[in-house]
Amino acid sequence: MRPERSYPGDVPRPRSGAPRSRPVPQDEWSFDGPVPGSPRAQRPAARDPRREGRDPAGDPRRTPRRSAAPQRGVVGALAVLGVFLVTLAAAAADSYLGVGLGTITTIGLAGSTVAAALLVRRRDLATVVVAPPLVFVGVALANIVLAPSATLSLPTIATLLIRGFPAMAIAVAAALVIGLVRAVARR
Repeated sequence: MRPERSYPGDVPRPRSGAPRSRPVPQDEWSFDGPVPGSPRAQRPAARDPRREGRDPAGDPRRTPRRSAAPQRGVVGALAVLGVFLVTLAAAAADSYLGVGLGTITTIGLAGSTVAAALLVRRRDLATVVVAPPLVFVGVALANIVLAPSATLSLPTIATLLIRGFPAMAIAVAAALVIGLVRAVARR
């Protein structure tokens, strides 16, 4: 244990829950109010124009606050949901026409990611950039659960993710390119 430090004018604290032997002097930072004679006690109370019956908008000292301009575009979560639904539809078509997730799923993921990156608000662009791998994992899990021939096992998931890596990389690269173009165009 470290010994307690004592500071000049500091009242020592008891180690137990016993009350202090000396009263603590009040200062201007206490919760009971400022000490009489302190600079805070001498300040006049701020006037509230509403209490005096005046309109606060007529006060020349008050300037109205401007709210931030509304951004145009789709919210990031809604854009990611759109990417997921389009990719899920593409995966359903891919599973119906062939075995597993293939070219149609890749095109659906990349195309919907590009569309989302173009339509999303600028502040939500990072959401769309990082979403394609997560969307692909969700679609792959849905495909495994809904496919009658596939079983939910670690080798099945690993195979889908390894085979789907190009789709995820293409979609992330496309989103990054769109994001960089939008960032440069803004300046």
